[in-house]
Amino acid sequence: RWYSGTGGSKPLEAETRPGVQFLNALISLLRNCYNEGIVVDMEPPLPLGQSYANAYERLVATAVELGSGYLKPDPSADLAAMPTPRTPKEELGRFAVLETTFRQQKYQPSAYPEDLVGEWEVTDLIGGETIGECTVQLSDDGKVELEGPLEGLRWRCDPGPTHLDTVVFQVIGSDGTILQYRGFVDRGSRLESKISKRPIKIRGKVMFQMRDGSIDYFKDMLPINYREGTTRFVMTKIVEER
Repeated sequence: RWYSGTGGSKPLEAETRPGVQFLNALISLLRNCYNEGIVVDMEPPLPLGQSYANAYERLVATAVELGSGYLKPDPSADLAAMPTPRTPKEELGRFAVLETTFRQQKYQPSAYPEDLVGEWEVTDLIGGETIGECTVQLSDDGKVELEGPLEGLRWRCDPGPTHLDTVVFQVIGSDGTILQYRGFVDRGSRLESKISKRPIKIRGKVMFQMRDGSIDYFKDMLPINYREGTTRFVMTKIVEER
């Protein structure tokens, strides 16, 4: 649309004609892309009326959806600040931005997750037969506490690349023998446990690691036991009844 008397210079913010406001907003957007390289602010650079503001939002949403290298929403910004989708295609583009933003975040998981802290009942097994049971306390500072001749050392949880997380804890005997319990827990079961309040189970193997103050290597490397088969364990978290 052509407006009469358009000649002359006038501050962009002082413009009141809707069509000219929209044109100035697009020119300002292009200028910002050229000068800054990447624009993260999806809001109109100049004031617009409601109908033209909606058109500007749809234009920006389409550019982001098509993978514009100049328009990239700020990863730290709330998704709600993005233009409101009006079609399923725009909603899909909004979800793609959300997924990209999520993957770019640097998340450092705790080595001592809150849902794994607490008392656990540990059962040692060989060939499906129980050879021992004990109660282990996993503290939120990484310490392991238990009663009896064994002394707890440290524990930690390492997230795996798939759905399994690795839980490792160590105990030491009166003779200096260190046993390492290495088990796996399903991440989905951990999430389900928070809702159902059912206990989490961890299954794995027990391995002889070392013995403090060893003198003779071959005499010191003793097996955990002399029975045939691999020593396995199952540990179940003790859930407090409410």
